[in-house]
Amino acid sequence: MTQVPLDRQRPAFAIVIVFAFLVFSAHALVSCGSHVTLTDDPAYASVENGTLPSLLPEEQAYLEQRMAAMTLRQKIGQMFVVAARGGFYSADDPVWHRMTEAVVQNEVGGIMFFSGTIYDQAIVTNRLQKKSRIPLWVSQDMEFGAAMRIPQATYFTPAMGIAATGNPHFAYQKGYITAVEASSLGIHQIYAPVLDVNNNPLNPVINVRSYSENPDTVARYGIAFIEGARDAGVMSTAKHFPGHGDTDVDSHLDLPVLPFDYHRLSTLELIPFREAIKAGLPSVMTAHVALPEIARNAGYPGTLDPYITQALLRDTLAFDGLIVTDGMGMRGIRNFFNAGEAAVLAVKAGIDQILLPTDLTEAMDAVQLAVLSGEISEDRINDSVRRILTEKFRSGLFRNPQFVDIGQLSEVVSTREHRLIADHIAKKSITLLRNKDQLLPLDDNRFDRISIVNITDGRRRPDDHISRLLDGQFREVLTVTMHAGQCERDSLNAVEAIRSADLVIAVSYIAIRTAEDISLDDTISPFMDHIFQSGRPVVAISLGTPYAILNMAEADVHLIGWSPHRRQQIAVSNAIMGRAAINGRLQVSIPPLYTMGDGIFISPDKMDNL
Repeated sequence: MTQVPLDRQRPAFAIVIVFAFLVFSAHALVSCGSHVTLTDDPAYASVENGTLPSLLPEEQAYLEQRMAAMTLRQKIGQMFVVAARGGFYSADDPVWHRMTEAVVQNEVGGIMFFSGTIYDQAIVTNRLQKKSRIPLWVSQDMEFGAAMRIPQATYFTPAMGIAATGNPHFAYQKGYITAVEASSLGIHQIYAPVLDVNNNPLNPVINVRSYSENPDTVARYGIAFIEGARDAGVMSTAKHFPGHGDTDVDSHLDLPVLPFDYHRLSTLELIPFREAIKAGLPSVMTAHVALPEIARNAGYPGTLDPYITQALLRDTLAFDGLIVTDGMGMRGIRNFFNAGEAAVLAVKAGIDQILLPTDLTEAMDAVQLAVLSGEISEDRINDSVRRILTEKFRSGLFRNPQFVDIGQLSEVVSTREHRLIADHIAKKSITLLRNKDQLLPLDDNRFDRISIVNITDGRRRPDDHISRLLDGQFREVLTVTMHAGQCERDSLNAVEAIRSADLVIAVSYIAIRTAEDISLDDTISPFMDHIFQSGRPVVAISLGTPYAILNMAEADVHLIGWSPHRRQQIAVSNAIMGRAAINGRLQVSIPPLYTMGDGIFISPDKMDNL
């Protein structure tokens, strides 16, 4: 990687611009042997000794002038980030009215996009930026790549699958490409990576979003992602401080409680955050989890507790970047506090950006009243606003109009180079944990008739690519679905398909989704029994949580594909047919079956297992 030196001879109020050039080496890409060079992008900021550079004196003076000219209400508005969606909106659409009201009347500092299409989101961004007095800070959740929210963009293997490859450079590539695509869409901040240590198999919300149950592994891969995003010009955000990995409650639904003291946190949960801060981490997202053993206010979510954000994050870990809340509409907050109470407590705790308040006006009014009454000092507001405006300076928002160039999107988003890299990472992530009697790679001469049993939660129809990819490889491929609440006829058809097959491939689509259960429904268990009582060899594949393997413990083969996405299903299909090597290593324990580091290697030429 070559980096153009900073030019310190700039006109007044000029912004730091760093140009990064990333050349992906052939061995890290694909076996075609060609180099892939991504286009140059202004870097977010260079880092020396883990410290982001200060603004130049003239830049700092201009920032202070801007702040001095702002009213208290305008400064409070800068601390709020509201929801936006990329769609078509007529001028009198109620959704558009709510977004513009937040930008024009309340003068919020930023917007966070949820789902959208590439062009719709770009147009909405431009429309809202034109209306904003101070350029908007635009953010989006992109843990799985930009495609996590924008389907046309590049999707990447989840974090745990990235770590399964054993190659941190893949995390760097993921961070870089995600940020390149995000930046082209006018995004300044992505809410990734997850630095939670997932050491609890019952965790319903983190799971494959975490790199590992090992904190050093989480730190190594997380820092690589952060560096990739920074080199592509976008702020990354580590989450969820001080750690959401050892919970069995989803904070979208309720308030998890972590009964840990500081020693426990310091020797496990805080390790990735501590190392990332040393490496120049620019932003942290707080977790809505209670820590009664160390909290100043027992029972409060960490987001609202000054011990967590101020004493622990700012003082002990010496973090001086941007602190942002998780969504304030999550039940870990709103089950206990209204919008105004939560906003005031967040500001008092040391939060810089309040994300997605349930009632923006109520929240801003409450903070303003708290300042006017002396409950919160205006200096406290100024501290956060100064950080926010500084980041806007660093990203060039006060230098150039921040409008998305619609015409260049097709040249940047989901390019062939990006897709090839994502395909290669997916291939390397596939993890084999059991291969009884050397069943894999499958021999198409051994099995004439196979049954593919898709196991789902019943809420969504699986996008089944494996069946289509294997169709034609065998004389006959039957596909059936098992899910909670299915009718008796469908259940009988599934059982018949299992009994008539030479081989059964059981595919679990149980994957993590916000505020939803990730365990198999008890009503599915009797049908699962039919699979293992059939006497046929069974290949069990998890396309989501790796812990789903526990529900298929008797299978002859255990294979982890990490995600139901088409890219991962293609990688799985190639692996089981012997068209690609299998060399992933498990990054969590699955007690009592497997421990971290387990994995069986198979070469693509069907050599014996190593």
